[in-house]
Amino acid sequence: MEIIPKTDKNSVGSLLKAAAKFGVEIEILDEKANLRLFKKNGKEVLVLEHVPDIIGHVPSAVTRDKVLTKRLLERKKIPVPHGLSGKNIKYALQLLAEGKIKYPLVVKPVKGSMGQAVSVAIKDEYWLQIALKEVFKYNRRKLGKPESYLIEEYIPGDDYRILVLDGKALTVLMRKPAYVVGDGKHNIDELITEYNDQPGVDKKQPLCPITRDYELERILVEAELSEDTILPNGKTVYLRKNANISTGGRSFECADKTHPEYKNLAIRIAKIFEFRFCAVDFVAADISKFEKFAIIEVNNTPGFDIHEVPYSGKPFPVAEHLIEAMFNDPCATHQ
Repeated sequence: MEIIPKTDKNSVGSLLKAAAKFGVEIEILDEKANLRLFKKNGKEVLVLEHVPDIIGHVPSAVTRDKVLTKRLLERKKIPVPHGLSGKNIKYALQLLAEGKIKYPLVVKPVKGSMGQAVSVAIKDEYWLQIALKEVFKYNRRKLGKPESYLIEEYIPGDDYRILVLDGKALTVLMRKPAYVVGDGKHNIDELITEYNDQPGVDKKQPLCPITRDYELERILVEAELSEDTILPNGKTVYLRKNANISTGGRSFECADKTHPEYKNLAIRIAKIFEFRFCAVDFVAADISKFEKFAIIEVNNTPGFDIHEVPYSGKPFPVAEHLIEAMFNDPCATHQ
């Protein structure tokens, strides 16, 4: 079993610690809502959880809608996966029959977050229908109605995130999907439990528990495995295709390996949406080459603990840069 170092570091805690370091006064406005007022040198900034009020309302509303985000990026000639949105299963099947989309596919809510109800690399109608039903279920829970899904053609490659602040690409992560490593003794179910029960794994930490859901079941079925399977010693098995940290993925810092044009593109995208702070997520075949990639999401409220405590690689003090940006001129550059 892998040993995960224990940490009490999350995005909110990091921001509060950085605020204390820089002499920022904090007033709690609503403890339940986690709403605070950060004050320094006569300037006040509202902070909700880990998100300071330094971004615009309209672009934030746009990026919460994945279809609108794709549309705006396409207008700027930025590569995104080909896809369409719909509100019922019949329409998705019609798109396939007409050849307007092709397997393998990605299915996700139009307005979703943290990898919930996201299915990646679907290869047949059986799992496509299950994935769409999961989206409707998620939408009813979050929005009170079935709402829309986004269905896209799958782009092969690894999942990356670039964090941008005030026109600068701070750091880059590769995000790997949840996985377990066999020891020749325990089955997959036991390996998942062992990983999830470690002190450093928690929903409020940089490493989240591996989620057991329909997506995990699909990946195991396609690999002709089950949770009862005992894996050989050293055998790695990925348990889903989406690489969200919130579903058990892990972060690997890779800024030095990243082609500079990816950083420039992330900065350009932040400017398109007029975001001072955001994360740009993309899939690429090779991070060292600026080719064969697609932007999959723009996140205006990214958690940054995964950058401060990556599973592997050099940590980056995002909170300190963010505190400085809150009370400095937006054009100032962190030294």
